[in-house]
Amino acid sequence: MIARRTLLTGATALTFARPALAAPSKDVAVRGSKAYSESSMVMSVAADGSSAVTLRVCRFPVSGFTWLWCHVLKDGVLYAFTQHDLGCTADRLAGTSEATYSAPTMDVALTRKGRGARLTDVTLRAALPFHRSRTAPHGPGRVQGQLEGQFTPTRALVAPVNAGRDEVYGTFRADVTIGGRSFIHEGAAKFHEQQQEAARFDTPFSYGWLAGAGAASTLLLLPQGASGGWQIDDREDALADMIIDPPGAKRRALWRMTSGPGLSGDLTALVRYQIPIFDRRWQGSFVRGAVDGRPVVGVVNDWTTEPDIYAASIRRNAGKP
Repeated sequence: MIARRTLLTGATALTFARPALAAPSKDVAVRGSKAYSESSMVMSVAADGSSAVTLRVCRFPVSGFTWLWCHVLKDGVLYAFTQHDLGCTADRLAGTSEATYSAPTMDVALTRKGRGARLTDVTLRAALPFHRSRTAPHGPGRVQGQLEGQFTPTRALVAPVNAGRDEVYGTFRADVTIGGRSFIHEGAAKFHEQQQEAARFDTPFSYGWLAGAGAASTLLLLPQGASGGWQIDDREDALADMIIDPPGAKRRALWRMTSGPGLSGDLTALVRYQIPIFDRRWQGSFVRGAVDGRPVVGVVNDWTTEPDIYAASIRRNAGKP
């Protein structure tokens, strides 16, 4: 069973500052909207932490907006492109057997064949004007970059994370040219696709994907508890609850499982970065660390607003094994 630890660093001291943004973001047009939306994303980190790639397309067909995120990490340098005011067609992609997520006026495409547990292939293509920045504004930067890659699925997560969401683990290989450098990225990876009729970014969360040899997980902490699960050595166990430090360079986490023994991990950020959303900043990180002695890489991303989910999870799990 999981070993009880002392207070996680800074959990009760978390504040919710609202840093000023350079200009009002046009994404407020969909703030609080319960109109249908859908997103698709691939994220990947090399086993040694030397490189990482993410590409996310979030479509709001009813509202006519597309959000595009693409990040590339190479040897500690982060390149970022985000934009939230791209157009969107009225068609819906998430329920189809094959789909290409793209963004009008931008040279980018995420194409999948199959879906969910029957996903067979995902290809990525992007040629974008990146910012070399961990706090990049929306819109084009001055660094030209391009990537082409393929996600190869191996296994889908059975444990639910959110309603209408698929989580599939695998590997990713990409040819990347950015900032005058060319390299091949290879690493563990995860694909997700989610459709929903609920407002996005209206509640705090901490979302993690971690993977290592024989292991993969999706981990979501919300005000009411945790969801997701771990797959370790061909066995899957769903989360009963979790505790994790607030965003920081180093984070400790405890995962209580539904049927098996609990797990503990220590994670170190390879890089921390931000994305402006509405009047706040989403906090992202590529991480490397160990879970019960097993090396892992992945991401931990946080949306911090009231209530304090980190302190609440400590209170909720007080005295539990």
